[in-house]
Amino acid sequence: MTSKLTKRIDMALHIQELCGKHNISVKFQPLTDKKPNYYANRRDRIICIRPTKNTGYYVSALHEIGHIIGTQQGSDFDRIDREVGAWKYAMANAIVWTDTATKIMAKALKSYGISDSMFQGVWLECVKYVNQFKMKERT
Repeated sequence: MTSKLTKRIDMALHIQELCGKHNISVKFQPLTDKKPNYYANRRDRIICIRPTKNTGYYVSALHEIGHIIGTQQGSDFDRIDREVGAWKYAMANAIVWTDTATKIMAKALKSYGISDSMFQGVWLECVKYVNQFKMKERT
């Protein structure tokens, strides 16, 4: 049994297509910077990401796009809800989701104080959202 291999160029093009479709400007952080500095500015519709050279950078870019157009992003949501909402967007819209993607998501959420046990609940919430998103997409 063979599976389609998602190439780096496919992920990079996907990010470009989403940003073009949703009028999001992109600033790229140099790969020479040792520490990633991803962010999204909803008001100005700008994201800062690293060039999409692997799955981790890809899902991080999707996450930042999620802060612009994803669920749970309004001022009536707290920071954790906005982070989870952006990850829901990333999972639902990814052309590939791997164990690495899950690890990136977990590490990011833990930096906001989400414990391992809390992450399991967040993970299930995200999977449920993705399943609902995919069902709506089919109808």
